[in-house]
Amino acid sequence: MNNNIKIGFLTPYSSIYPEMTPSLISGFYSAIPEKYHNLFQFIPEYVGQGGDKSITEAVNKLLNFNKVDIVSGFVSYKVLPSIIPNIEKRQKMALLFDVGEYIPYNHHISESVFNNSFQMWQSEFALGYWAYKQFGDKGTVLTPIYDGGYHLQSAFRQGAEMAGASEMDFKVLNYLPEGSQVKGRIQEVFSQIRTEKPSFIHALFCGNEALEFYDEFCKSGLKNEIPLIVSAHMASDEILKLVSNLDLKFYSASMWNYNSQEKVNLLFKKRVDDFAGQKPDFYTLLGYEVGLVFERLILEFQKRDWPEIRKRLKTETIEGPRGKRSFFLNSEYATPIIDIEKIGFSSSTVTKIVIEQGSALKYDHKTYEKIHKENVSGWQNPYLCI
Repeated sequence: MNNNIKIGFLTPYSSIYPEMTPSLISGFYSAIPEKYHNLFQFIPEYVGQGGDKSITEAVNKLLNFNKVDIVSGFVSYKVLPSIIPNIEKRQKMALLFDVGEYIPYNHHISESVFNNSFQMWQSEFALGYWAYKQFGDKGTVLTPIYDGGYHLQSAFRQGAEMAGASEMDFKVLNYLPEGSQVKGRIQEVFSQIRTEKPSFIHALFCGNEALEFYDEFCKSGLKNEIPLIVSAHMASDEILKLVSNLDLKFYSASMWNYNSQEKVNLLFKKRVDDFAGQKPDFYTLLGYEVGLVFERLILEFQKRDWPEIRKRLKTETIEGPRGKRSFFLNSEYATPIIDIEKIGFSSSTVTKIVIEQGSALKYDHKTYEKIHKENVSGWQNPYLCI
């Protein structure tokens, strides 16, 4: 009898990171000793852009037809309440992933749901806190409707307010159903910004719009007038290598340094290279971290001792390339280590200099509730899944 652990993996579409699921699964297996690889079987289930209906139907299929033991994959916190009842009814467990576009709920969700988040909102909080301390009040946040519909801009503002800010301007680009949201139409906004003279600009764009923003910002002439602060995604290697020909300097926040010489990071990259022969990205890292904690539970998985697995996952922490990680959303949920970086280009080469340690927000802070109440967009698709 085949006694492997079936993991149903909810797989949304992403034009920005089309290899997000294979990359994450490669990271997972890279952390597991090869002799145990056959213990875990992934069953991908395509969910389009990851809305409530498609996620709910996919979870039901995985539980009822595929008979999976664990529901996993990319799920937005906005959709999570819809799938928990069926998971609990079937006495299964879920271990879900997200980029960190939404902050976690500040109330108990389920004893059977675990999570590994990249916590991008934490980098936004840290950037907001640092931006006020560095440049003062009256900054401007600039974003299209899509990126502005998540908790990222709210976390940035809360960081700035916690540091002492009292004024901040938000400019949300009007949505056009066809064509670019940026190219050929953002110069008017830049003209307004030049007149208003904010203390800094914080840009929140993703994918091709991030590339177009950099190009248009460079053309605007503002690069020598107003400091630019960008999101962690906009400062990712995948984005920067495509705009390294531009003459730009700006600031961002990082929660994982690919080039770190720490032993845990070097081991991570070696294991991924040995298993998959690929350069890891942050999705690979998310999978690797879960693989590290699953490795500790091999004996329990072999016995299919689900009560003990749940118990251990509530308290286990691992030390990975981005520091201490835990997987159960409570007051002990680990906060990330955040680097504030100054980024520039020279001869098409990207240079990053860590200039300060950023401040993360503790899990059980009252600011969580405030941010949740502010966000009314209802975006259900996981961030970057467009």
